[in-house]
Amino acid sequence: MNVLKLIANGLAAWALLWPGSPVMADWQANPDDRLQERAAKAMDKVRSKIERSAPYFEDAYAMAVWPGITRVGFGFGAAYGKGIVIEGDDAVGTVSYWQGSSGIQAGAKNLTMIIFFKDKESLEALKQGKVQFTGQAGLDIATVGVAGTPAYSEGVAIITATNLGLMAEFSAAGVKFNFKPYAK
Repeated sequence: MNVLKLIANGLAAWALLWPGSPVMADWQANPDDRLQERAAKAMDKVRSKIERSAPYFEDAYAMAVWPGITRVGFGFGAAYGKGIVIEGDDAVGTVSYWQGSSGIQAGAKNLTMIIFFKDKESLEALKQGKVQFTGQAGLDIATVGVAGTPAYSEGVAIITATNLGLMAEFSAAGVKFNFKPYAK
């Protein structure tokens, strides 16, 4: 028996059976769903624009993709966006993003945001809609502006890319997620 073939077959079976193995590379947007089509384009944009995102796309258990979140602020600010949640190779639902902020901020912008979830437990926190508190600092001009976490923190990593805007900020914010599963 060919030992190399046996090893290759064993590794292939192991990769398929490994719990939490991501297969998001196989996810295809539903062409009848405009939000999914926009999310697929946003994912392609982040992959091509932000090199350091590649390992997250390969290793994440799941991700939430917002093709566009609009933020407006002048002392106080707010943001809203609607996206999709992809678990494995399936879009499992939609998720809205609500943010209220206060601090030194002025301007408006639209951004793409992807949250990568390292495991099922971190994804469940999003599905439960827990409020998160964040601190932000940044400067975005036109389409220039990229931000994100350098590594997973508490099971999540966030990458954002500015679509358009002019905004400067140093603020604190509260973020609320509302997950709605797709009907089975």
